[in-house]
Amino acid sequence: MVSEPIIANAFVNPIAAITDTSFPSAAFHLPTQVISIKLDGTNFLAWSAQLIPLLRSYGLMGIIDGSEPSPPKFSSEEHKAQGTLNSAHVIWQYKDQTVLSWIISSLSPTVVSTIYGLETSRLAWQALGARFATPSTSRISLIKRKLQSSQQGSMSCQQFLDEVKSFADELFAVGKPVDDSDLILSVLNGLNSSFHSFVTTYMLLANEKSMLFSDFHTEC
Repeated sequence: MVSEPIIANAFVNPIAAITDTSFPSAAFHLPTQVISIKLDGTNFLAWSAQLIPLLRSYGLMGIIDGSEPSPPKFSSEEHKAQGTLNSAHVIWQYKDQTVLSWIISSLSPTVVSTIYGLETSRLAWQALGARFATPSTSRISLIKRKLQSSQQGSMSCQQFLDEVKSFADELFAVGKPVDDSDLILSVLNGLNSSFHSFVTTYMLLANEKSMLFSDFHTEC
């Protein structure tokens, strides 16, 4: 007797629910995800911070970290001769390509070209990490320049502080932490002229005692 095919959601382990002989193929349906932060080469920390919880929530981290390797394409020599695919392999491949599509959709056009030809999500993840998470001199210099030249423009004060903090977080991630005093100075130099009195008041207070960036953030 042949069982009915199983449609599994992301929170059920479909591999455990099927057998090789009963299901030559199986579907693993995941909802379409909207990823807001596009990797542009300078924001790897923020980019990976949005993807990792998503992958963990659907039990897919093992696909990219290697702890859930691909099952064999055929479960036996007999199935290989018959051309009957291992259902566990089919499900794994579907999950892998789903993750790969999420990764590709979260890349800026210039970054997509760096993973052309990589056919699995793990290879793509490793390539992006090696390229953008490695503390290269040019990348560190680029982030430092962005930090030092940041301007508030049309952003609110809180938005501007968050942007500056994101650059500091990127530098911290590559082993180049920024002192709170230097981080605050970058903010003060980039604030609009409407904050002139605030800057003057802060500079007077700074002569008496230093301030943590977290405390400064609440004052702005």
